[in-house]
Amino acid sequence: MTSRFRRSFQWSKLSRMAFAVCLVCGWIGTSRADQWPGWRGPARNGVATEGNAPTTWSATSGVRWKTPLPGSGISNPIVCENRVICTSSDGVQNQDLHAICLDRETGKQLWHVKLWGTAPTLYHETKSSMASPSPITDGRHVFAFFGTGDVFCLDLNGQLIWHRSLSGEYGVFENRFAASSSPLLFEDSVIVQCDHYGSSYVIAIDKKTGANRWKAERPGVWLSWSSPICIKADGSRPAELIVAGSEKLEALDPRTGEKLWTLRGMARECIPTPIEANGLIYAVSGPNGTSYAVRPGGRGDITESHIAWSNTRGNAYVPSAIVVGDYYYLADDHGIGICLDAHTGKQMWRKRFGGDFTASPVSAAGKIYFTNEAGETLVLRAGTKNYEELARNSIGQPMFASPAIAGGCFFLRSATQLWCLDGESGSQ
Repeated sequence: MTSRFRRSFQWSKLSRMAFAVCLVCGWIGTSRADQWPGWRGPARNGVATEGNAPTTWSATSGVRWKTPLPGSGISNPIVCENRVICTSSDGVQNQDLHAICLDRETGKQLWHVKLWGTAPTLYHETKSSMASPSPITDGRHVFAFFGTGDVFCLDLNGQLIWHRSLSGEYGVFENRFAASSSPLLFEDSVIVQCDHYGSSYVIAIDKKTGANRWKAERPGVWLSWSSPICIKADGSRPAELIVAGSEKLEALDPRTGEKLWTLRGMARECIPTPIEANGLIYAVSGPNGTSYAVRPGGRGDITESHIAWSNTRGNAYVPSAIVVGDYYYLADDHGIGICLDAHTGKQMWRKRFGGDFTASPVSAAGKIYFTNEAGETLVLRAGTKNYEELARNSIGQPMFASPAIAGGCFFLRSATQLWCLDGESGSQ
């Protein structure tokens, strides 16, 4: 451990107690229904796998706890056993990085690790910082990527295991809103998508040692804030690493980085993360882009052969989409919601939600949650072709981070606090 890290490392008595509990109880695994291990949850699609979630709350009711967070960040909180972990950044150049661990039941701080950014870059004053990417956990470690180009591996007690400065090794990130692509775990690798105006690439890092497993250059891809997803092998085709970038969607072999196929037609700037559902890959880019439903398993240029459907209406610039059952839902940046048939792309409804949106929607217990920048969450019934509004809940604070759902609770990160809302589940 470096002397710099020793000076900044903070480990409370509570964290040592949590460590003892972890040793006794052991780790059950992030596949448990009450976990939210990374960006967009257990399956990286915004859908919780458990059967409970609140329907109504306010700033003063249905609140289990709320805890102040240092600095700024729009990374979603992750939930791992009895811990909720967030990242943030502050300082003159947003170069001071933080990883904060809270007790899941009480919101009390278990530990707070102060880290360092090797190459802070441009960022949006309210909608991004150096802590835009969401961390991810394998149940033993937390892997955090920051807009400074730094990747940190910590254990669940905040102990530093390894650190990589990708900006120091391969060049400073040149996105005007900093990097926001969240890391992905595949087998023993941490995969990070690094698209920017400099030399773009995707890199797979050994999660135990921090060494490279492979690095795939991406010539002709100059801008993206999207996060990768991985589609499991099904016997007829290998696993596919899906990455959205400038004007194209691509699949790579997640074990080697070899390019498998390319779909042309994406917009120049890609922010939403693709999702997998119903045997299809759903991808959208904007502004004024197109939603695509794509069949996996292709080779080479699949633009003319593997598009199941496409739709040019109601597509978002920033928020990712969500698929629940037979329906594809999306809210654009200015609060226009749309529902399409997930199999055909046919429009079911189109509504003005109200407000502007940065956060991506999440779903649990037959409900979909859309949270706008003013801190209001619209709750809709999911899995139906009809628009049915169940509740509108406001906490009255600016909201740009995407929510998390775990253990029957709804976790919302405002500009200054993390909220744990247990509210009322309502009737279904």
